[in-house]
Amino acid sequence: MFFKIIALTGFIVLDVFAGFGEAEKIYRSRSALTSKHRALVVELVNGGHYFAAIPFMKEYLIRTNKNLDSSLEQALEKIIAVAGPRQFETLPAKYLRGNKSNSLSFVLAKKALRKGKPAQAIKRAANINPNHPVYPFAANLLGAAFASVGKNDDSIKYFKECQRASESMSGKTSLPAVQNQLQINRDYCELGVARAMFGAKRYKEADLKFLDIPKTSPIWPEVLFEEAWNSYYLKNYNRTLGKLVTYKAPIFDYVFNPEIETLRALTYLKMCLYQDAKKISDSFYDEYLKPARRLRLYLKRNRTNYKYFYRLMLDYEKLKKSDTPLLTRLLKSVYREGSYQEVRESLIQAAKELEKTKNMPRSSFRNVLINNLNEVVQSQKNIMGAYVKSRLVGKYAQLYKAFEGMSYIKLEVLEQRKARLYRYEEDQGKRGDVKYIQRNEKQYFWNFNGEFWADELGDYVFALGSEC
Repeated sequence: MFFKIIALTGFIVLDVFAGFGEAEKIYRSRSALTSKHRALVVELVNGGHYFAAIPFMKEYLIRTNKNLDSSLEQALEKIIAVAGPRQFETLPAKYLRGNKSNSLSFVLAKKALRKGKPAQAIKRAANINPNHPVYPFAANLLGAAFASVGKNDDSIKYFKECQRASESMSGKTSLPAVQNQLQINRDYCELGVARAMFGAKRYKEADLKFLDIPKTSPIWPEVLFEEAWNSYYLKNYNRTLGKLVTYKAPIFDYVFNPEIETLRALTYLKMCLYQDAKKISDSFYDEYLKPARRLRLYLKRNRTNYKYFYRLMLDYEKLKKSDTPLLTRLLKSVYREGSYQEVRESLIQAAKELEKTKNMPRSSFRNVLINNLNEVVQSQKNIMGAYVKSRLVGKYAQLYKAFEGMSYIKLEVLEQRKARLYRYEEDQGKRGDVKYIQRNEKQYFWNFNGEFWADELGDYVFALGSEC
């Protein structure tokens, strides 16, 4: 979860003409271009015209590598808070790295981590002032970067720092939007600690840490799958199956993660329940093989057309369906992602600012602002299209990986069933018993009657005996 606040009501200026007159005077002045751009950014942001200020801010960064003064740094903070950092991530790094700016250091760190350069990301994020509003999100990034290179102790350290900083920063603001973003960031960092413990093979500690993330958190659905893997490595296979069955609840119909089925089949295989593993594998192939091939061709045909993927998602939002059932399910999954919602909300806010600007008195400066906003809106549409495309490609990669896993499981099931046949063994009749259930001090026991109750989600456990 990265720094992006959808709406900071404390920054919004209700008067659409606020700062307009002074900004127009600056625009018409004979000042040097860099000085003019700097002054325009500050004035427009103070007047609440965040998106119109973005092209001027980009031009300033391209034209000079001077350190940002405090007024310009604060203006950039507000732009990123409202519009998000992605508008600046599109700039080449050479235009960002010359300025000693906390906000730009964070943008550079994000760019580096996304390109698979964790060392660069760590170097940039480590220099961010701990008192800066972006710091809690930078600490999250540092935790993720250290985890990606296997430095789990450092990762845990920064994830815990992220939790502390998120709580501290949340106490300094009364704005609900800011508090919500910091709470989600804190939850992701709690999850980060559990992930780092898992990466360090401290499975028992991770098992308890996963349970600390509240079910009310927006990130909780993705935690279940990671808990399931942790239980798998603890050889608590019944707990793994119980975690995974939660995804069958109607409330999770938007979740698309084919590795869930792979893990289910693999768990049955570990328990020598070969018929169950085979049934899952066969069902997976029947459901996804042909649609996955069509999806691959679909993505190849439109791989460089970001506008197409923008329109694709727009059509889905209107009609709640797409060309194929698989594509519809994938788009539904992407639509529910927090990062997508942030990109989408930025586009909505930019479009609203454009409409307000069109109501201003006609002038050459008004036309400049309209051109600026059209540029930002178009750029945001491309960002949105690129995000949708990248997520669809990622989900196809998950499918491809799942098919590889299922192929292994099919072969292993065939081999083991053949070996069992040669040993003249028969499948055991009894399917479950409470004696097979393992639980820790944070887990309690009650019967499952077939319904998915909200307070029971994520706490199911199977009671199957191994037939190995």
